[in-house]
Amino acid sequence: MRRVCVISSVLIGILLVGNCLSLLAQPVVSKVELIWRPASSYDGKDNLELDLVLKNRSAGIIALDGADLWFNAILPIAEKKTDVYELSEENGNLFRIRFEKGVRLAASDSLIVTYTSRYPIFNVSSAPNGFYFQDRRNPAKVESVNLILEDMPLSDEARHAYWATLYDKNHVRQASSAKNLILPSPKSLKTSRGQLLLKGEVGYNIDPAFESEQPNFDDFAKLFGHITFVPRADGALVTIRKAAGYGREAYSLQVGKKGIVIEATEPAGVFYALQTLRSALGASALQNHTVHVPYMEVDDEPRYAYRGYMMDIARNFKDKKVILKYIDLMSHYKLNTFHLHFIDDEGWRIEIAALPELTEIGANRTPLFAQRTGIQPSYGSGAVSTAKDYLSRQDFIDILRYAKQRHITVVPEIETPGHARASIKAMEVRYQRYMAKGNKAEAERYLLHDFDDKSVYSSAQYWNDNVMNVALPSVYDFLSVVLDEIKGMYVEAGVELKKVSLGGDEVPVGAWEKSPKIRSLMDSLGMSSVHEVWPYYITKINELCRQKGLQLAGWEEMGMVNDGTGMKVNGALASANIQLDVWNNLIGGGQEDLAYRLANAGYPTVFISANNNYFDMAWDTHFEEPGLKWATYADLYQSFTFLPEHFFANIHHSVNGAKYEKGFFADKVRLSEKGKANLLGIKGGLWSETVVSEERLDYMMFPRFFSLAERAWAPQRPYENDFSFDIRAFNKDYSAFLNKVSLDELPKIASTARYRLPAVGVKEEGGRLLANAEYPGFKIYYTTDGSMPTSQSAVYTRPLTVERGTTYRFAVIDQDGRRGTVSLIRK
Repeated sequence: MRRVCVISSVLIGILLVGNCLSLLAQPVVSKVELIWRPASSYDGKDNLELDLVLKNRSAGIIALDGADLWFNAILPIAEKKTDVYELSEENGNLFRIRFEKGVRLAASDSLIVTYTSRYPIFNVSSAPNGFYFQDRRNPAKVESVNLILEDMPLSDEARHAYWATLYDKNHVRQASSAKNLILPSPKSLKTSRGQLLLKGEVGYNIDPAFESEQPNFDDFAKLFGHITFVPRADGALVTIRKAAGYGREAYSLQVGKKGIVIEATEPAGVFYALQTLRSALGASALQNHTVHVPYMEVDDEPRYAYRGYMMDIARNFKDKKVILKYIDLMSHYKLNTFHLHFIDDEGWRIEIAALPELTEIGANRTPLFAQRTGIQPSYGSGAVSTAKDYLSRQDFIDILRYAKQRHITVVPEIETPGHARASIKAMEVRYQRYMAKGNKAEAERYLLHDFDDKSVYSSAQYWNDNVMNVALPSVYDFLSVVLDEIKGMYVEAGVELKKVSLGGDEVPVGAWEKSPKIRSLMDSLGMSSVHEVWPYYITKINELCRQKGLQLAGWEEMGMVNDGTGMKVNGALASANIQLDVWNNLIGGGQEDLAYRLANAGYPTVFISANNNYFDMAWDTHFEEPGLKWATYADLYQSFTFLPEHFFANIHHSVNGAKYEKGFFADKVRLSEKGKANLLGIKGGLWSETVVSEERLDYMMFPRFFSLAERAWAPQRPYENDFSFDIRAFNKDYSAFLNKVSLDELPKIASTARYRLPAVGVKEEGGRLLANAEYPGFKIYYTTDGSMPTSQSAVYTRPLTVERGTTYRFAVIDQDGRRGTVSLIRK
């Protein structure tokens, strides 16, 4: 039974059992256990009440009124006040529970805080996190609180239906045993019977024109555990030579009786030929004393010049080691553009020597944010200061050099004018410091907001103070300094900075509307609507970039303008050479064709499909699957359904498209020939709100990452056609791709990336339980005694006869003992 002692004249809403002890109450809260669970009334529809249960695990009384309980919740929560506590939203996704005077928690007793989410809870990532107590008299005293999550209620019938549906999907998608030889698939591949034997000492010869590729060849040679590669002028078994006529990233590769011959015109072609060889060999074969390379002839070049991946290290930081690992992984699968998102509302993650406050304040999420020593905790950072969570100047230079060697361009993103809270708060602290010295001019030199701005807005992440005031000249001075410093890092790294992203997305409605300085700007330029400020800003920063010899890139809004009825394509800037990264193709949202409309209008366009290649989306609807779902649920198949130039061809076979009848999207714009010329390529991305650790990053990325690599490089398939899409041909192609991923590529990255293990589909037919894994090559283990499967459990080899009253658990276990999602069946 839950009990609480409350020393006050009124007790409402809390069950009181036992006597209030006269012992001295202790303000220490380290013995509080916190449990999150759905309230008994929660139904996920009409009632969204949830419980936080505070339990006193100590032998003494805890004075809850001595400290506030803070936490993050990615879904908004309704504010609430009772006679026992007040729950308030403090900005962004930070919330505070303040207990009323006299509230005490007796030994072994509990207090229930019931709150209401504004949206249904959909998985573990939508539960609150980052809990900590902060002493009200001494704010420097903070204590983290561990949270125990209870599962959301789910009937056996619903659970069984979920696993049965997964079984059916697995069965259909694993259409054959055919396996691709190379990933990503080359433009042209001819195989013949026979294999080239490599063993002992293998001679190689590299054309002097490709001297820069020697380090890359050495890295390739390290893959072979028991073979030594030695340079040899004559009689080399591996020959790399320069030949005219190949594109910048094109190559030919021949493997036959006489050896391996690679031809290319540019160094990048040599590099990608080596990656093709790597892909053609299985993980186990590489470590043998002898390696057999299949005979083949490959003529290859990429489908798209831009093949990218965006990593967000602002929301939850990832250090240089993780970044270098992902540059390696990108290069192995022929991606060539690394979009590094290191600035957002919740963090500034790169050192700028001229403006040290950017990392001193902007990189430090801390519970002491009220003292202006940092910014507030976000996404579960809690009581822990993140003062060191940024890339030093040398870190970034090292990253640039590492990427250059692997033919990867790093495009930095400085988020403006929205998503800029970390920048704004950092420059506000700088302002206050100089004002304290009486230096008003220097204080205002890089100020990013207007103190007189009374605009009211709420951003996509619920911030009310995250937009730069673009009427201030200091905003452009700030950007100029930051760009100059970043450009200087490229120079020191020996890399040319050609392109920079200045963000430009999700400026919330209401921003700038009550700013005197914006009004003065509008009056001076004859603007009649605040909507006109947006293209003014884009024009200004585009000119700033041009002056520095840079191409401006940004999110799709840079090529759009609000005409008073919503955002439309802005034809006036289509010839301004602004690269647009277009993510919004949310099915049912009305912008499914936005990438095509912008490309058709003349904008250089990169398609980063939220519907397929936002890798922070949850894998599926299972409650234990982490990630978000606002765009879609995206398993490997969903990612593979992305057809860059024919998005609508198979839209009804994707998760959200299946909800609409055929013909529903007939009036949407298709890609024109002009638009096709403007479609630079594709990329995937991962926003890190729910991705705290490197292991979680790997889990969310792999194996979905492989579908991005395939679509970016491999030639267009015949089924990619709006008018003659063939689902059977598509499934056959997917099956061969899946077999390659599962049997060859996942084992290769097993020591590097903690990829997501496949879940197990389970279905009852004729009194038997049938099981299969989402991708092949993995053993399925099961138990019938109520325990969790381990590598010592029984291995599933054939259907099981159902025994009523038995609980079955199925899971994949890998060679390291990692266990995948557990499929639970009660009979």
